[in-house]
Amino acid sequence: MRETQRAALAMFEARGFDDVTVAEIAADVGIAASTIYRHFETKEAIVLWDEHDDGIDEGLARELGHQPPFAAMRAAFVADLGARYDEDLDFQLRRVRYIYETEQLHAASVETEYRQTLDLADALEPLLSERDRGNGPLLAGAAMLALDVAFDRWQASRAARPLGEIIGEAFDTLERLGSIR
Repeated sequence: MRETQRAALAMFEARGFDDVTVAEIAADVGIAASTIYRHFETKEAIVLWDEHDDGIDEGLARELGHQPPFAAMRAAFVADLGARYDEDLDFQLRRVRYIYETEQLHAASVETEYRQTLDLADALEPLLSERDRGNGPLLAGAAMLALDVAFDRWQASRAARPLGEIIGEAFDTLERLGSIR
């Protein structure tokens, strides 16, 4: 999946998203187009796929075990996501910038983020106090918005500062503005 994503991104950057077919990507990496669709489902998903998602889920589960939900999300996103993107900085910056610059990819990214927000809300709900039950969607939405703002700032600055630092600042700002705990 990683090799396919990297080859596809290079082709998209060179020729444009609409001008590259999945069959051409498959031929470039030496696999069948059906194999690409089995792993990615859509052409947009080739670019949107984040090999770090499982690590983030593990980090979030670890942090949720001993911190309040908002602090756990902040810690997991800063530590796991920030570090993993820094390890592969050039490629991840190219990928994220391409998502923001390409209308159909950005739209697909928003849809994917919406589904992730719902999943995160479901995971948070049982961890909330009785008084806060029912607010999982609000908490998850706030966290995902902070993450989206951080990614936008990171890519717009061409990674002038580490992603983890920018994510931390976005969460700090939310906490300061809303007294979220």
